[in-house]
This record gives sequence, structure tokens and C-alpha cells, in this order.
Amino acid sequence: MELTELKKIYSELNGKYSLPSFKELNEDFEIEKISSGSDTLLRAIRKVMMEKILSSLSFVELLLNPMASPRMYLAYVKSMSSEDRKCIEKIYDSFSEVSFVALDLEIDYSESSEAELVSRIFAVWQNAKPEFRIILKNMKNPSESFVKKDRSYFG
Repeated sequence: MELTELKKIYSELNGKYSLPSFKELNEDFEIEKISSGSDTLLRAIRKVMMEKILSSLSFVELLLNPMASPRMYLAYVKSMSSEDRKCIEKIYDSFSEVSFVALDLEIDYSESSEAELVSRIFAVWQNAKPEFRIILKNMKNPSESFVKKDRSYFG
């Protein structure tokens, strides 16, 4: 599907369901990558959006459950403030919630339900963005309280 055709079809759906603008969705979720024609465009859009939500959910899971976290996150995880933890848990809860709702739509298709979820996912992402920015900023500069300790054997 060409971008102009995608925008045209989306514009019709936007008029029908009061969805976020194509530009906003595309900037956050890259919906322009939907390539094949589809009678269920809102389902395809929701799936592209859920890819980002699930990817972000996996990242947040690594921070909450650091046993399987890559070593590069260790300094941050060990120095994570309670404020950061609250932000991470809030993001995790909101992303988990939309993930469960999306599972329902995998079973039974409904254009209006898809439209509602597209709007909901967009709102959840917009609410999570400021918290994500804070977490990423803190990850780049972990607290000074975490200092690498050189362990050696003293005999």
C-alpha cells in the first residue's frame, strides 16, 4: 500500500472514530511501514503499535527483574531510586494492561474495538514518554552511590 493511499484510508477511519492524527501515530509508531493492502487496517495499525509496546515492556521487565538483565544495565539497576522504580512499575502496569486488551482482539475482530484500542495505546504511550525519558536519563548517569568495587584476594 502506498503512503498516500494509507493516509487516505486512515483519514476516513479517523473521521469515523476520532483517532489520533496519522502524523502523530507515524512519528511514535512508524505506521507508514504497513505495506500490504488490508480490509482490517486498524488491526494492522494496532499490531504495529503493539510491537513497540511489547518491546518496551520487555525492556522494563529487564529492569524490574534484573536476574536476566544484560551487564550494561547493572549499574543503573543497583542504584535505582524508589522514584525510578515507581515510574518503571507504572509503565509496566499500563503496558501490561493494553497487552491483555489486545489479546482479546486477536480472538474477535471488531473495527470499533480496534479503533478504541489504537486511541488507548496512543494515550498510554504519551503518558509513558516523560517517565521513559527520566529513566533513560538516569540510566545514562547512574547514581554516584554505586561504585565499582575491585575485589581481590588478600591471602
